[in-house]
Amino acid sequence: MTHKFGICLYMPDMPQNLGVIIRTAACLEFPLHIIKPLSFSMTDKRFKGAVMDYIDQCKIVNHDNWNNFEKYCESNNKRIVLATTKTNNSFYNYSFSNSDIILFGKETAGVPQEIHKKVIEKITIPINQKTRSLNLATSVSIIASQIISNL
Repeated sequence: MTHKFGICLYMPDMPQNLGVIIRTAACLEFPLHIIKPLSFSMTDKRFKGAVMDYIDQCKIVNHDNWNNFEKYCESNNKRIVLATTKTNNSFYNYSFSNSDIILFGKETAGVPQEIHKKVIEKITIPINQKTRSLNLATSVSIIASQIISNL
């Protein structure tokens, strides 16, 4: 079953994470949005090793920049929900809808402050206070699975 919610990666900068997330999107059947530019080539051996042959089974929607992604969401009635460590709003208690696109920031820097301020809806994965964050690919898998189980 193809799901209507989506995941969006803001300028991902670790090729192996993108490869794993594409595999996850292919297996769980949700579209993956990517806001460019990438800081690596899709011919990178780390990317190719992680993605294997799943790239052809994943619906990828590329956006040249934030403004193009934002316009896409507006014209397609998509709600942007930012996954961030800078909120206390647990994703376990969030009411997701099929029109949501969950936005994940770059592994090394998150999203710029102006995007953080602009996106109203924010969620986090509650974790142990002694740790900083989960891996991006792990976070995408956890949240996508939660959405699928609740829709």
